[in-house]
Order: sequence, then C-alpha cells, then structure tokens
Amino acid sequence: MHALIRLRKTEVDKARAALAKAMAEENAAAANVARRRALIDSERREVSCGHASLDDFRLWLPAGENAVERAEQALRIVRQASDQARETLVQANAVLKAAQTILDRRLEIERETRGRREQAEIDDLSRRNNIASV
Repeated sequence: MHALIRLRKTEVDKARAALAKAMAEENAAAANVARRRALIDSERREVSCGHASLDDFRLWLPAGENAVERAEQALRIVRQASDQARETLVQANAVLKAAQTILDRRLEIERETRGRREQAEIDDLSRRNNIASV
C-alpha cells in the first residue's frame, strides 16, 4: 500500500510540473497578445503624432490585426491545455487523498487489532497468575 501512495505522489508531482509548464506557456502567450496589441497602439500614436504616414499604417494594420488574432488563437489553445493540466492535477490529488485515506484506515485497524491482541494476552496472563496464586 505504501508503494501505491508513492506512485500517487509521483503522479501528483508530474501533474503539478505539467501545470507549471502549461501556466508558463499561457503567460508567454498572453504576453505575446499584449505585445501585438501594444504594437498596434504604438503605430496609431505614431500616425497621430505625424511620425508615420496614415497610408503606411492602413497598409500595415491588417497584418498587425492578423498577428493579434493568431496570438489570441494561440492563447486560447494554451489556456485549454492549462485547464486540462489543472483538472489532471485536481484528479491526481483526489486519487492520492483517497489512497491515503484507505491506508490510514488500514493502519488504524491494524493498531486496534494489535491493541486487542495485547489486551487479550495481558488478560490471559492475569488469569494464569490468578489461577497460580490460588
């Protein structure tokens, strides 16, 4: 049973590592979306300040918006992976907890059984001593 607990703890550790990796990928994808959006805002400001041509911006904007859309799609995909990794971790923790509960109950039963045996031995020795002293 202890081997099962170790196995379940290993599964929890793997699930935790997978979630950390997925969260890092999600954070990187979110940062990429923010950078793409910031670039569009920056280009707009350049045009409004007169540092860039409106015609150049109009030509570039569809590509910039397309880059934002691709980045958002990538973010949606990695968020789904993060959600799945999170669910896997929750399930792994639940299985570990169930296994630990079963082990704890078995150990308690063993302690109770051992205690009853010890008490029976003490009672038996006490009876023998009482019989011997009569």
